[in-house]
Amino acid sequence: MPPAPLPVSGIAMAVREPTGEDEVYLVETALPPLPALLGLARRATSGAAGEPLDWPGLPVTDLAAAALLIRHRWLGDGIRTEATCPHPDCRELIDVGFSTADYLRHHRPRLTRGVLQATEPGWFTLAGETVRFRVPTVADLLEVGAGPLGGDDAVANLLTRRCVAAAEISRALARRLDRAFSGVAPSLDDLVGGSCPECGHAVTLRFEPLAYTLAELRDAFSGIYLQTHALASAYGWPEEAILALPRGRRIRYASIIASQRAVA
Repeated sequence: MPPAPLPVSGIAMAVREPTGEDEVYLVETALPPLPALLGLARRATSGAAGEPLDWPGLPVTDLAAAALLIRHRWLGDGIRTEATCPHPDCRELIDVGFSTADYLRHHRPRLTRGVLQATEPGWFTLAGETVRFRVPTVADLLEVGAGPLGGDDAVANLLTRRCVAAAEISRALARRLDRAFSGVAPSLDDLVGGSCPECGHAVTLRFEPLAYTLAELRDAFSGIYLQTHALASAYGWPEEAILALPRGRRIRYASIIASQRAVA
């Protein structure tokens, strides 16, 4: 997959093939989704020319998008999950699926009416107001202890003080700022919905890219220990050499070993 632009910053991001070290990191990390995916992005991504990206300084929307792009590169574009119909007389199990690319296109940033670029890079203004604002970065959320959506009211107030420069924020201005933030850096935590194929009842799920990506990659990579054991037993290679292999090559070796053992 060629480098893809991050939605808010526009920086081109390349994703390399995972190694066993990446898989062990994901399976064993006890970090919450935000710092865990920050660690993964630092490990597995780079700029188009191979340079490291300043992830703490990038908008949190870009990190959520990066999580989906990493998942796309490693597992494919289609996202599949399950839900239960909420209607008490149905409760049918429902398959839910959508495209990573479509989801990102649907949540692409846009400058809403009255939102203007400020002279200072990364800052914006509102027409007819003296307020200036910037989108929250990964570092902002980590420093105030927030999750990807900003958490509770106290955390939201801390983020406002960091990211909004205004003498006073009236209710009307707060509403304009909310709309502006949603346009400039839309949250990728959102609702996805459809209808139950059995009874037609509306079904709505909250999709959280960071938490979903972390859980899905952990599940996909849970076989890393068996594969490492198989290669170590067959070839006598040390663990560090096996974990340094690209995933595709390691899986091919493991498949050869499994095939030989099946006919032995």
